Formats: sequence, C-alpha cells, structure tokens
Amino acid sequence: MLKTPKTTKIKVNPNPLGKRTHSLKELAQRGFVATSKERKDNLAPVFNLDNIQEDLIEDGTNKGGPSPESLSLNEDSSRNQKLMAQEGLALSIKLLNSLIQKEVVKTAKALELEEGELQAWIDMQVMAPKQTLLALLRIALEHHLDPLKEEVALAVYEDTHWQAYITVEGYCKILNSHPAFDGIAFKESPQLSNDIPLWMECTIYRKDRSQPTVIREYFEEVKGEQTIWQKMPRRMLRHRVMQQCARLAVL
Repeated sequence: MLKTPKTTKIKVNPNPLGKRTHSLKELAQRGFVATSKERKDNLAPVFNLDNIQEDLIEDGTNKGGPSPESLSLNEDSSRNQKLMAQEGLALSIKLLNSLIQKEVVKTAKALELEEGELQAWIDMQVMAPKQTLLALLRIALEHHLDPLKEEVALAVYEDTHWQAYITVEGYCKILNSHPAFDGIAFKESPQLSNDIPLWMECTIYRKDRSQPTVIREYFEEVKGEQTIWQKMPRRMLRHRVMQQCARLAVL
C-alpha cells in the first residue's frame, strides 16, 4: 500500500522587505502631509538603521535564528530609537510652525493684507512642505510680493521636490517698481521649428549700468509638458526668458 507523502506547510513572510518607515529627514520635509495614493506608489522605500534592524528581527524570527531574549533586546532598542526620532521630529515641526506664524504676521503687515486671509492661504497648501512655505513667505516679504495675487507661488517637480518661485506677475512688479529700471526688449530667432522660434532673447536696461543684461533661452531646453506650452509656446518662451533675465538684472 502506497503511503501519501507528508507535505510541510511553509510560512511565507507577506512582507519580505519588513516594516518600512520614512526617514526623519523625509518626514520633516513633508511636514507629515498626507500624500495621494499615486504619489505613495511612486515613492521608493526608505532604508535606514531602524528599517534594517526590523528586517533582521523579522528574518530571524522566520528562520528560527536569534533567541527570544536577543529579539526582545533588539525590539526595545528599536522602540527607543523610534521614540527619540518622533520626539525630535515633533520639536522640528513645532519650530517650523512657530516660524511660519511669525512670517505670516510680518508679511501680512508689510503687504497690508489681513493676517487671517494670508494664514488661510498658507493653510490651504496642505501638500507643500513647511520649509517651502517658510521660504515662500520670506521671498514675499523680501520682494514685497503678494501670494494671493499669484506674484509668488509654489511648484512641485516629478521627483516630488517642492520650490517657492517668483511668477511672471511677480517679476513684472519688481521690474516696474525698481528705480533703475529703464526698459525691456525681446528678440526671437529667425529660424523656426514647427513655426516656433528656436530661441528668444530678453534685454533689460538699467539707468545705473552702462551695459544692459541680455539673456537667451532655447525652446527645446525650457519647454514644459503643461498644456499651455502646447497652446502658447511663444508666450511661454517669452515669459521664461524674461524671468531669467530679470533674476540677473534686478535681484
């Protein structure tokens, strides 16, 4: 009589990478902001000492490696490290919130805005890291630009990096209010590609300089993927070259 061979059930770890936590620096940059599912799926796993230790503990448990006493010590050490990281992160976020509140008060006063209105605009930027919001407020204060009028704004790139920047409206305001500003001129290339100039130049004149500031930008190098670049390529190229020229001429 043939005997049916015994089968051994093997427990498979459903998460071979172990528990994953974002690094302290990444969490501080994101300010504990809730990200969309699409962005979460695109984020690469973060490897740090805590993660590696958790992986070793989990792998050892599955393979019958270290003793329970050793695992307990490792778990306590990992827990203590996490608590210290969370406490430091809480202090960093508290400090950033305090700095943002101070900048809101100063910026609102300088721009003659309602403090509550500016704070409400800041609160609406839920996806932006707190450091970037702080940078935006300081740019607005330094150059007397109004975020509510989109004279300074926020941008996020494909790598999820955020940046505060001065818009076209902001640069126009800076140029026209500068006491040395003495005119601006544009020139585009005679060569075309799909009826679009290959490059465009911007020239900004100042009363206190003997030579003007001249900047050339090439369409292929600066074009964006947004729809407006498809609808208004010349206008967007002009905006881009003006922004770069103004940065050198008046900032």
